[in-house]
Amino acid sequence: MITTHQNGGTITVMLAARAINPLSRLFQRELGALIDKLEAQRTQLHGVIIGFHSEAADADHELEHLMALTTAQAGDCMHMLGAYNALLRRLETLGIPVIATLSGAVTGHALGLALACHRRISLEEATFSLPQVHLGMTPVAGEIARAARLAGLQAAMPLLLEGATLSAGQAQKAGLLHAVAGDEEHMAELVHHALEADMPALQPWDAKAWRLPGGELDSAPVLALLQVAPAMLRERTGGHAPAPEAILCAMVEGLQVDFDTALLIESRYFCQTAISPVARNLMRLSQIRCDLASPTAAAFAATLRQTYAGQTDALRAEGVSETLLRNAARAAGLPPPPAASPA
Repeated sequence: MITTHQNGGTITVMLAARAINPLSRLFQRELGALIDKLEAQRTQLHGVIIGFHSEAADADHELEHLMALTTAQAGDCMHMLGAYNALLRRLETLGIPVIATLSGAVTGHALGLALACHRRISLEEATFSLPQVHLGMTPVAGEIARAARLAGLQAAMPLLLEGATLSAGQAQKAGLLHAVAGDEEHMAELVHHALEADMPALQPWDAKAWRLPGGELDSAPVLALLQVAPAMLRERTGGHAPAPEAILCAMVEGLQVDFDTALLIESRYFCQTAISPVARNLMRLSQIRCDLASPTAAAFAATLRQTYAGQTDALRAEGVSETLLRNAARAAGLPPPPAASPA
């Protein structure tokens, strides 16, 4: 899951992207052991380089954790997230430069961990996304707080509210990357130069002179954006998708407080959305889509579609309007109702 290699005063760390899960005690133990090691050797180190295995992340392991969440487990969820956030804060306050080297599809919690590094350097072909909103949930573990502080409110919105996938160039323009390399050799040169330049081992928001990129919350452009953003979200979602509105709230509320409080606010919104019916239905649909290559899963999906169509037709026969059917489907996190079956 996590491997290390030391070369003089530099430690290179490799993580399996698909294993990064804030709600996994196993991953937290491994990450904690790594940080213990780095803290014990910090006087002998002058840099840490963190890379991620390039295979695509497999979300199934995390969905199993999330679909098992209940309202009664919200307290445990907050405790787990608090412990994970504390680990990332130890990493970014290590006092040693931590550089993330990125390639391939950097998504979800892999991107979240990279944002906790002091510098991020990627290959040109890399892409970046926080797709949790598509599953009816807010990003978590500092992904909202860090992205908003690095990019500013407006520039972070596509990544957070829409789950947009950014190219390396777009991510650099937004302030999420420090440099983009053409190939592995160029990346190694950029990492070497960053370490030789004695880069500060400090996150921007931990510096006293830090200012929010793109304007503070009370600046005229940001105030104008905040006046129209909620209405635009409601128009886009019909008011039946709670995640985008929760993300916007976490962004704005988190930028009005200190960083650690912002992490707490983010965690609360995550737990609130993760246990909602909308998220549960979207996660179930996502798992079926991911498995549709299996004949058994395909047959199950066909049965679900047939049942959905049959129940919808039964409601139509009872006089339920199409508008009410569509709104009910949205509220439940389901696709639009299928067309009426032929008589």
